Amino acid sequence: MEVALILSMKDMTMRGECIMQEALIQIVLYTIKENYHTEKDFYSSQLSISQENWQRWKEGEISLKPKDEQAIINLFTDYEWMLVQKVIRNATFFPEVETHPVEEYLGIKFHVAKKWVNSGAAELAFQQENEKETISQHRKKNSTVLKIDMNYDFWSYKDRIELSLPGIIQQQIETEKQDLLEWFKENIEDHYTVQE
Repeated sequence: MEVALILSMKDMTMRGECIMQEALIQIVLYTIKENYHTEKDFYSSQLSISQENWQRWKEGEISLKPKDEQAIINLFTDYEWMLVQKVIRNATFFPEVETHPVEEYLGIKFHVAKKWVNSGAAELAFQQENEKETISQHRKKNSTVLKIDMNYDFWSYKDRIELSLPGIIQQQIETEKQDLLEWFKENIEDHYTVQE
């Protein structure tokens, strides 16, 4: 009985790790798609691995070196990475999160961003061109990043959520001289959806 229980617990642990790995991969691939033309553009410019090893990592067959893991973490802000961790953990408990981790991640990210903006304490700004390696030929140019910062007025602590939007949005706001906060409250739900 005791041996069977131990084996069962080990099987559950392994299943949980597989679910977490799959949820992480789905979220990472979505985020790469948001920021890069192709997966190859990401792994060839940011990681020191071959296409074969990239595929093996996606299939859960190998782990990445710490510096390559850091490159994946750098796809997210610190706050977004914390949300990713919560989503992949919840994927082991909730079948709907396991089935749709990207939607869960985007949903909670958007929900928090709206709460921050509605609190009146958040700062909104479009990302400046030189802020995120836009000189790289591999990064997407037809999108813009809306940064939503929550500053806690304690040393240099601040949380940030970044929303990728079509580049035309920034041009429209600048052309129409519409306030970014006003635009966010009126239009963000129409523009921030999962892109298949």
